[in-house]
Amino acid sequence: MKFEPRNRHLLVMRIEKEEEQVSVLVPDGYAKVEEYTFLKVLDSSPDCSTVARKNEKVIAPTHLIQDIEVGGETFSIVLENHICGVVYNK
Repeated sequence: MKFEPRNRHLLVMRIEKEEEQVSVLVPDGYAKVEEYTFLKVLDSSPDCSTVARKNEKVIAPTHLIQDIEVGGETFSIVLENHICGVVYNK
């Protein structure tokens, strides 16, 4: 299934970061929620500015990323003005 974002939204994919080994005891079921999420832009709405282009890596607040389930598939979108920045390799 193909999803095309509209109304200034970006279709994104979360980039999972490696889990760090913690040497502090925490309660079972504890999950640290990151304030920001590292994302890869898969597609953008035709009315988006050039904040982020396809295949660029960006950072956005975790709580502003929306997951939409359609036909058994999950698509993640974020509004273009919620992008905090683009990450480049040196």
